[in-house]
Amino acid sequence: MLELNSSFLWIFFLIWLLYFVLNRVFFRPIGGIIMQREAKIAADSGRHQDMLAQIEAQARAVEERLGQARREAQRSQEGWLEQGEEVRSRAVAAAREQAARVLDEKTAQLEKEIAAAEQVLLQQVSAFSAKIRQSYL
Repeated sequence: MLELNSSFLWIFFLIWLLYFVLNRVFFRPIGGIIMQREAKIAADSGRHQDMLAQIEAQARAVEERLGQARREAQRSQEGWLEQGEEVRSRAVAAAREQAARVLDEKTAQLEKEIAAAEQVLLQQVSAFSAKIRQSYL
């Protein structure tokens, strides 16, 4: 059978003594350091998540402002195009009015010239016919 002698008790006592000494000197400080690091990692992870959420929120805000700026630029561009179209239509209308006025003036001038030319022709025809009458009479 198993004999229990004093060496077994001494070994058992020394192992327990070694366990308590190592626990006091080594295991507890290392356990504390590990707990501190885990707490720091958890806190850093929480801050990381918060910062990531802030960055995502800021990115969404920037994208929203960018979209709003694009819409505003498009509205401005459409406004400028409408104004340009209005200016163009006014310029075309003014040019048409001026062309109609010039055409009317030139038509009136040509009618006067035609009337004057007809008068000259009538006088020449009268004079020519008078000469023909005198030469045949």
